Amino acid sequence: MINIIVLSVVGILAVLAELILPGGILGIVGALCLVSAVVMTFLEYGVAAGAGAVVVLFIFGIATLNWWMKYFHKLPLTRKLILNNETGRDGERDSRQDMIGQTGTTLTDITPSGHAIIEGKKIDVMTEGPSIPKGSDVEITATRGPSIIVRKLDA
Repeated sequence: MINIIVLSVVGILAVLAELILPGGILGIVGALCLVSAVVMTFLEYGVAAGAGAVVVLFIFGIATLNWWMKYFHKLPLTRKLILNNETGRDGERDSRQDMIGQTGTTLTDITPSGHAIIEGKKIDVMTEGPSIPKGSDVEITATRGPSIIVRKLDA
């Protein structure tokens, strides 16, 4: 009986440690300990006790996983493992969307990327079509992530 309890406790602790320390070895050791505890229960106490051990370990495992997912980010040892920076809308992305339709002049050849002056600001631009020579008038047609897409204006 003591062996079963020790194997169960070591197995549970090893599986929990695996959640913090990556590598897989502790998880495998924990799983083997838990399986060994169940097998020993079957052998020493019969089918009914073994089935009960499987059910108890399954319920305990689900409860532990639920608790872990709920409190992982609040535990002292794991708090530093979580990235706490906020994510959200990119303010620059919104301002780039507002640039669509603005016009300017290329400072370099745009093949497929280069520089242009748009509303008095030097910005990096790209073209989807053919190359645009230096000094051409361009219009911003789209933005994709950090990229600003331009096309040559017809003279």
